Amino acid sequence: MRAPDQLAQVAGFSSSISAHSLRILLEANGVRAVVVGDVMNETGLELVSVYVHASQVETAMVIIREIPAASEVLIPAWRCLCGADVDAGFHCCWSCGREAEETSSEE
Repeated sequence: MRAPDQLAQVAGFSSSISAHSLRILLEANGVRAVVVGDVMNETGLELVSVYVHASQVETAMVIIREIPAASEVLIPAWRCLCGADVDAGFHCCWSCGREAEETSSEE
């Protein structure tokens, strides 16, 4: 059993962007989270982990299971003004950093 003041890992990613996206999602739903291992590296092999308070692991896991599907519905795949195709669920262009709201609906 974990001590009440301990952190527990709930996810690991090869991308710091994915880890921070999850952290933001968790915090938007009332679960405080921290990203560990968030360093830029050339290999992408180091694990970037998301930790939450041990008492919030179950809540975090429900959010992780349920919310990503909803975020894909809320943010469909889109084409950025820079020409990059951005997958569903992402509010920010992977190529230039422009947000989906900044793109025009006319092409």
